[in-house]
Amino acid sequence: MASPSTSNLSPKLLLVSVLFGSLVIASVGNLHKDFDITWGDGRAKILDNGQLLTLSLDKTSGSGFQSIE
Repeated sequence: MASPSTSNLSPKLLLVSVLFGSLVIASVGNLHKDFDITWGDGRAKILDNGQLLTLSLDKTSGSGFQSIE
C-alpha cells in the first residue's frame, strides 16, 4: 500500500509535467524557422504552418531533428 506522501506525489507530478509541456509548446514559434529535420527520409514532417512536428519510426529507421540556433 502506498504511503500518503507517495499517493499525493503522483497528481502533483502530473500537474507539473502538464504545465511544463504547455510552456514548451507556447514557447515554440515556427518549427520551419527554429528546427531542421536532419534525417528520416520522409519520416519527419512539419505540418500546420510550422506548428506541428511529427516523427515516425519503422523497423529499420527513425527520424530526427535539431535546433537551428
